Amino acid sequence: MVCPGCGPGAGDGRVASGAWVARETVAGRISTLSRPRKALLATAVVVVLAVLVTSAALLSDTDGDSGGGGGAGGPAGNSDDLSRGVPTRIGPTGPPDAAATPSDSAPASGNPSSPAATSRPPAKKPKAPEKPPPARHPSYTAWAGPGCSSGSSHYDESGRFENGDAGWYTVESGGYEGGSCDGSFTAVPMSGAPDKDRGNTTTWSWQVGDGFDECALAVYVPKSHRDLDVAGNPTFYRLLADPEDEDSSYAAFAVRQTAHRGSLVSVGSYEVKGDRFAVQLIDRGRDWGDEDLVGAHHAAAQMKITCRT
Repeated sequence: MVCPGCGPGAGDGRVASGAWVARETVAGRISTLSRPRKALLATAVVVVLAVLVTSAALLSDTDGDSGGGGGAGGPAGNSDDLSRGVPTRIGPTGPPDAAATPSDSAPASGNPSSPAATSRPPAKKPKAPEKPPPARHPSYTAWAGPGCSSGSSHYDESGRFENGDAGWYTVESGGYEGGSCDGSFTAVPMSGAPDKDRGNTTTWSWQVGDGFDECALAVYVPKSHRDLDVAGNPTFYRLLADPEDEDSSYAAFAVRQTAHRGSLVSVGSYEVKGDRFAVQLIDRGRDWGDEDLVGAHHAAAQMKITCRT
């Protein structure tokens, strides 16, 4: 700042007058103002300072929010802000999605259209039961023989002839009596040789149906008032796949009738061929020589089978 009256041409050692200082400096200018203007200027200065302080406070609060929400777990506003009249934030301080998470402790709504109800997975539809396999008989048991009546079992005789005690004859009692059987049996003459057949046969057969693999067989040996009526020693039998075909034999067994009179003898289990099970008695045997052999007969009585799946 240069005094307009000072300088090289101002003269020897002259100093600026007080009037110039009063006009050119801020303090001087304020001092030259009238009293009302001084009051107005002071008010303006106070207002500007208040605006600056308020702006600084707002900037400080904004920086605090962006740096961590104004402190862990603290309220949205503080006592300093309230004392300064600064508005506080309203709303949750956590992330936006935190407020949308349902509370675990909230009671379940009974309304089926509520979010809690629709969030449950739908119940699985029960599977339809599989079609059961075809029914199979768990077991089959039946008797067959002379004097027995059954729709699924049969008894047949081949080569029968009548010749008193030398031929075929029926004994009215001594066989198995029970169920559909009346206890009678047939006396079959022997061939005369223990290793040759003369063609006299009796056949037991059962219509067992499908689904059976094997059948257990039991032969009833009757008891008569004459031992010669039940004298097989032994009596031979064979299993037939076809009861009408003697060549379809696939197994054989023998029963010593003289040792089992009046009893049911189990002779084992045998495979079922097809839907029928058949057993045939053959007439080989010696009926001459010793006194107790003359006129000896094989006894054809009742048989029982039990078949299982």
